[in-house]
Amino acid sequence: MTKCMPTTFGRALIILLLVLGNGPGWLAHAAERGEPLVIAHVAPTTGRFALHAEADRRGSELAIEEFNQRGGVLGREIILVARDPSLDGKQAARVADELITRTKAAFLVGAISSGVAASMSAVCQKYGTIFINTNSSAPSESVENAHRTKFVFDAHGANVYRALIKYALANRQSKRVVLLTEDNVWGKDNAAASRQYIAESGGTVVGEVLAPETLPDPTAILTKVAAIPADAVVTSISGDNQIKLFAQIDPQVLERQSWIVGEVDWEELYPAPGTPRPLFATTWAWNLKTPGTAEFVARYRQRYGHTKLDYPGDVTHAAYLATKALLAAIEKAGTTDNHAVIAQLEKYRRTARDGMQDSDAFMDPVSHHVQQSIYIARWNPRAARPELGLEILGHIPPEQSRFEGETATRLEPLSSTPRNTP
Repeated sequence: MTKCMPTTFGRALIILLLVLGNGPGWLAHAAERGEPLVIAHVAPTTGRFALHAEADRRGSELAIEEFNQRGGVLGREIILVARDPSLDGKQAARVADELITRTKAAFLVGAISSGVAASMSAVCQKYGTIFINTNSSAPSESVENAHRTKFVFDAHGANVYRALIKYALANRQSKRVVLLTEDNVWGKDNAAASRQYIAESGGTVVGEVLAPETLPDPTAILTKVAAIPADAVVTSISGDNQIKLFAQIDPQVLERQSWIVGEVDWEELYPAPGTPRPLFATTWAWNLKTPGTAEFVARYRQRYGHTKLDYPGDVTHAAYLATKALLAAIEKAGTTDNHAVIAQLEKYRRTARDGMQDSDAFMDPVSHHVQQSIYIARWNPRAARPELGLEILGHIPPEQSRFEGETATRLEPLSSTPRNTP
């Protein structure tokens, strides 16, 4: 599957050549002449993250449109191609290798799944190809799976749980906590970070229930959780699994216990407007009163207002800012040389206004992870329309949600990172 923004027959021909497998040689020759610049968007377009992948691609499209409308980057038109890496790590690695060696993609953006991101970014590091992780949120992405060529733009589980757990346990006398954890890298990483913050807030972990990635029947999992006496439940369940899980929970349970569900994406709320949700976090919401938000929402709705996701969410917001950051770094470097672009990305900063948030954000040069605003939120399942259900309760600035584990990140030396100028 290949997506682009064709406005001429020439652009459409480029994409057709790529799809048919006849394009790489021609495209490499074109790149030598300064045209075009191919960016590959990689995200699982089937399965439980399909809606997230669509939202993520839209964010990248909006950023690329901005640059192409003013002449591209360094005089080169930007072409976006899209591939589904699946949710299998080995297949994702093969897709990344093919995009780099055959399609001649200059940069990779996307991911959604942290396991997919880890596999693809290892391949990118081997070739020196910059990989922009727009939206996957395992803490390991900016610690043990970090790379010199990878930059992570979403908040991860440790950021949001640090903010949420302190907020949720602050006024509870009894603080017995059970963990409900998705049985994968993302879930286990988040649970590990949660244990630290539970202890810091005076709580005690009294049990943990692992939920399978497929989660065919949430009822059995909820029965196990109910059997453990607890005052709070810290939940790390993602994608469509989250929709299935909370569709089975009695709202009275959420009122008796303090449930926390980490970062909830708009793509998990919008398809299930009548489903109750506990306290959660997000990095952005379409109804924030921050500068630039109304304009961004209007632009999105003009383009996508007729589709299923007719309002933008945090996934689209993060992908838009991440892709824009990559293109701006190329402009500042004055070249597509990967070492020069990496140096610019390591200095990345954005104002609260540019990020449509309440605080400035910045790239941690040690972990290559953007430190940014976290918003504590809740969901009103009785709202007349889905877009009216999201309620923001508070803002946590980046210094209050930063993950201490990132101080231990060790990136490959720039000198040992293969150099290329796509």
